[in-house]
This record gives sequence, structure tokens and C-alpha cells, in this order.
Amino acid sequence: MLSRPKAGWSELTLGDFKAPVSFLTDIPFDWLRACLSSLKYGIPAAFFLDSEGTTTTIVVNFATTYIISSSDLSVTYMSDIFVTDFAKMLIEDIRRDFDGWLYWLDASLTEEKWANRRKMLEDLLAETEKACEEFSKLDGMNY
Repeated sequence: MLSRPKAGWSELTLGDFKAPVSFLTDIPFDWLRACLSSLKYGIPAAFFLDSEGTTTTIVVNFATTYIISSSDLSVTYMSDIFVTDFAKMLIEDIRRDFDGWLYWLDASLTEEKWANRRKMLEDLLAETEKACEEFSKLDGMNY
């Protein structure tokens, strides 16, 4: 789904859709929080990405995914990526290169602020994983 972050950029791949992702969006925190809210409260999740010239919004619910691109106002529909799938792929990508995603933003933070960011990201990953597990137990019955 997400390539390893490099020099403030990553690439998103969902099915045949590909888009560059800029550091202008705090992907690990913004996207994990969206997954967590969706899984905990049964609401669709929206993921924003900035490609520095175009923007893309991905809306994921429990049956479908829509990718809306500002460059040509196109909407791509996918029926095989659910919010649990998206969350699990995101968690895997962040864990694969934790430090790369941790330092995704401003490199000028103090050591204390980096330590706080690290702890917050670790906690958010764990909380999102737990929400995925809990949602899987429900089998979508409450949503």
C-alpha cells in the first residue's frame, strides 16, 4: 500500500491506483486515527493525501472504497478493500519502517518531542491493532 518514506515522499498503491504522498500530511497519525475512529464507532474513514499539486481523498467503509482525485475529479470504486484491510495494511507499512514514518515530519524537533512522538505512535499502532481485533470479533454485526 505505502512505499517506504524517503525524503518526505511515499507512494500509495491500492489496486491499480497509484499516487505520490507528500510529508504535508502526517500520514501515520492522521490515517491511524481515521482507522481507529472508523473501527471504534462504525463510521466511514476518510484519508487525505497531498501530492503537492493534486490532492486525493480516500473514503473507506465496511463494504466499499472510493478514491477521489482532484486532478481530474475522477472517482475510483473498489469493492475488495474494507476498513479492516486498510488498517492492517497501514499498520504493517508503518511497522516495516517505523523510524522512517516517525521522522516523516519536521526533523527539527527536540529529543524530548521525538520521544513523545515515538510513544504516541507506538500507542496509536497498538490501539488500532486492538480495534481491528475487536471489530473482527463482531464480524460487522453492529455496523
